[in-house]
Amino acid sequence: MLENIQILVSQIFVMFLLMAVGFVCVRLKYLNNDGAGQLSLILTRIIAPCVIIDSFQREFDPALGIDLLAAAGCAVIAMGLSIAVSHFLFRANGPHKNFADKRMCLVFTNCGFMALPLLDALYGSYGLFLGSAFIAVNNVLLWSYGVSQLCRDTTGAQKIRNATLNPGTVSVAIGLVFFLTPLNLPQIPATCISYLASLNTPVAMIILGAFLAQCNLRSCFQDKQVYWVTALRLLVLPLITLAIYLLLPLDSVLRNSMLISAAAPVAMVCSMFGQVYGTDYLFSTRAVAVSTILSALSIPALIALNGLLGG
Repeated sequence: MLENIQILVSQIFVMFLLMAVGFVCVRLKYLNNDGAGQLSLILTRIIAPCVIIDSFQREFDPALGIDLLAAAGCAVIAMGLSIAVSHFLFRANGPHKNFADKRMCLVFTNCGFMALPLLDALYGSYGLFLGSAFIAVNNVLLWSYGVSQLCRDTTGAQKIRNATLNPGTVSVAIGLVFFLTPLNLPQIPATCISYLASLNTPVAMIILGAFLAQCNLRSCFQDKQVYWVTALRLLVLPLITLAIYLLLPLDSVLRNSMLISAAAPVAMVCSMFGQVYGTDYLFSTRAVAVSTILSALSIPALIALNGLLGG
């Protein structure tokens, strides 16, 4: 357990140094909002899918198939819990005018940008393999439930199309074809995908750093509602999730992997989608900034607690 905590803390430190690169690039005007947006597009449309496809490049093993299904089930539990709590606390007819944005901040974690690099550092391709299941569930809910929260005019057909035809679910489907069948990528394209996958951590952290550089961090830390949402996202929901996971027959690696994904900070996409659909995206922006910074403390603490309680 101690070794895992040391690896986790070291990786988080490395990630924050990479974020500092993005922060400095913006302050020195090497990178602007448009450039960060273009990098985000490359990351979400090309690099992140390559990470998932690359993690599935392995010989089929029934035990791995069971692990993947268990990981998907754990993701459904974690996100289902978040949806239930968010609807209980932030009601449509309640005092929170930006209830939809607050629900988004509670439900959707940065399981791609933040969790995957940590899983890679701890468990290598196996950790990425498990993390891909969480990302698949996250993407299905993001493009169906998430969009319907921010845009009340979304039709059922649009929800289905958005949930199935997005980079996360498509890349998992492609990866499953290679995992479940004797088919394998030829060496040259496989190497290309592996190279692109290796860009995930540095590019994601540089984008996050650029994102933080454009925020007024002082105002972020002065918003009491941001602290409330951050506490729910980083501590309350992960602790309840951990309690449920401890009741299930999960091995420590699977439980750790799903806990890291579930305990990641507020997803950047909450702010991006809020801006697209004209909701209170500035609140989501502040929540992303504060939760990302504080997750450097909360994630190692939760993994240490998991080790003490679950072995």
